[in-house]
Amino acid sequence: MIYIAICDDDKAICSQIENILLEYSNRKRLKIELSVFYSGESLIDFFNHGNTFDLIYLDIELENMNGVEVGRQIRKVLKNYRTEIVYISGNDGYDRQLFDVQPLHFIPKPITPSIIIEDFKLALERTQELGRFFKYQKGYDTYKIPISEIIYFESLNREIRMVSINGEDSFYSRLEDIALSVSKYQFLQIHRSYLINYNHAIILRYSEVVMSNGSTLPISRAKRQDFRNLQISEE
Repeated sequence: MIYIAICDDDKAICSQIENILLEYSNRKRLKIELSVFYSGESLIDFFNHGNTFDLIYLDIELENMNGVEVGRQIRKVLKNYRTEIVYISGNDGYDRQLFDVQPLHFIPKPITPSIIIEDFKLALERTQELGRFFKYQKGYDTYKIPISEIIYFESLNREIRMVSINGEDSFYSRLEDIALSVSKYQFLQIHRSYLINYNHAIILRYSEVVMSNGSTLPISRAKRQDFRNLQISEE
């Protein structure tokens, strides 16, 4: 089951997106559950009651709590970095404001059905990838943590400090071995001591990066070009 929310104070837009997704899911025999919200406050209230979604189509120009603030509440207050957010707006001047929300995409109005579907397919692929786990050993015990929850790894001599959205843990390994095991995901070694989950990088600078937990990590001279190349590939 794929859980999707549509949040827009324009009921016609909500109905349009809902019909596009229902038609596509029926044709592809995909199981989806749709929830519609007409305000940012009602969506956040739904989250506050322990619910979540795989994907949200979120209007920016909502009254009172706008879509930018809703996204920040989901990321910063609720610490939810798994839900994919697709912003919808008739105004394309929100690039800088949306950066720390890490949206999947931005859809301009009027709505184009093919773009709605492409974002749905991309979110589905990413959700499947984010459901994967990283496994590590401590003594005779094996632990696992969702890839999406890992913010970064830090090498401390022979020990690895793993920082996640729920805290941190330490175990014995080599950063090179960890980098190899998570190579299919968006992890990047920015320094001989740091391997970061790029999905948790919220501020990108020339010589440092700020992660979703507020940690500022250095980018070594040798790694700056690789980091810059990754940024360019996303532009």
